[in-house]
Formats: sequence, structure tokens, C-alpha cells
Amino acid sequence: MQSFSNIMQGSRLKKNIVEEEHGLKCESCGRTYDYYKFSNGQEFRHGCDCAMIEAGKEATKKRQQRKIDDSFNQSTINPSIKDATVNNYIPNNESQVKAKQTAIEYVQSFTTEKDKMKSILFRGSYGTGKSHLAYAIAKAIKNKGYKVAYMQIPDLMDRIKATYNNQSYQTFDELKMQLINLDLLVLDDIGVSNSDHDLGKLYTIVNNRQNKNNIFTTNFKESELNQNVHWHRINSRMKKGSRKVNVIGDDYRERDAW
Repeated sequence: MQSFSNIMQGSRLKKNIVEEEHGLKCESCGRTYDYYKFSNGQEFRHGCDCAMIEAGKEATKKRQQRKIDDSFNQSTINPSIKDATVNNYIPNNESQVKAKQTAIEYVQSFTTEKDKMKSILFRGSYGTGKSHLAYAIAKAIKNKGYKVAYMQIPDLMDRIKATYNNQSYQTFDELKMQLINLDLLVLDDIGVSNSDHDLGKLYTIVNNRQNKNNIFTTNFKESELNQNVHWHRINSRMKKGSRKVNVIGDDYRERDAW
């Protein structure tokens, strides 16, 4: 079999090579390879497939995220948090300072490594910036190349109900597996819904997200959630393995604009 170098001899492709190195060693697999860069910007390693395999994995991840975006873009994002970042969250008291610092640390240390995945449960009154931080974390992690979905509970409940329709493009099991396999799931506004059947389905999702990366937010006190047997079970699963962050203060949305 001819080597790539011999094939290139006399080939028009050789004229397009702008850079080449021979006898390089791949740090991943240890194989020796020759490196070529062409005038159109394309790069090629002859003798090692690691770069192509990695590029294929990256392309697959991007396709998966586009599918996730297409699937969950019905979630109504409040215009007030569409531009939310962790940095532009302005804390107004000590609890909010701690909440922001928790969000910063979460983004910086995020990993999908087994036994190192973490969850946060933001709890507090209306308008203290919980959704701001949750959505900001989701965007930051997504920008790192991970598979992420942000869902407000009312929208997720609508999605669950839609799967009951025989004409639905997606079954509940398909929706469940899509959510379970995410690198990060953000569920905002926990406690808003009282359909026992739908809550049973939500419990299944949350239960199967145990020991994975999750962000939960709720305006309800624990005693309020525990009044409903289904929310009690969901709350129990959310708390397990989560860092509990209480966020108190005046309505974040009613601060002076200038």
C-alpha cells in the first residue's frame, strides 16, 4: 500500500499544502503521524485518527444540542432574564451574594465526571433573582459545549400532557430519556401545578436525574410543597444531593431601572 506522502507526489493536492510536519507523536494514542495543512484551512493527520474521532464527537454533540434546542424552545423565557448572566446579577443582600457566588462556583467547577456531578436548589420568595441565576447557569454551561435544557415547570407539564395524545410526535418515554440524558437540566418554578397524574410523571423524571447535574428553583417553602404528596416526593428527590440556597429580599424585578 502506498503511503500518503507517495500518493501526494505528483498530485495537484500537493500544490495546496501550506504546512507539513513528519514523524509527530500523538499524545492521546501514542501513534506516529504526518501533519498536513492545506490552503483552504483544512488539516489532516496521516497515521492517527484521534483528531477526526474528536471532531466527529464534537459534531455529534452539536447536533444533539440543536435537537434539544428545537425540542425545548417552546419554554417561555421571561424577557427580563433573556440576557441574564451570572456576572450581571446584582445582589442586594448577603443571601443574594452567597447565591451569586454559588452560581459562579457551579459554572467554574462543572463536570459530567461520575460521582462529581452536583445540583443546586434555589429557594426563596418571588422576584429574588432565582430564575435569573438558573437561566444564567444554563447558558454558561451550554456555551461550554454541554447538552443543556432550561424548562419552566408549567411548560414542562404542557409537554408531558402533549405526550398523552396519540398524534404526538414524542412519547413520554422519549421525552423522559431526552431529559435524563442531558448534561444539565434546569427546572424553574417548582411547585406550580397540581395535577396528580402529571406530577407522577415529573417525579419519574426528577427521580431518574438523581446523581446528575440539576438546577431547581422554587418560590414555595418546604412545608408548602409537602402539603401535596406528589410534591413532597419530588421535593425529597430534589433535596437529595443538592446544595440548598435560600435567596431572600425584595422583588428583584421592581428595582429602579436607572
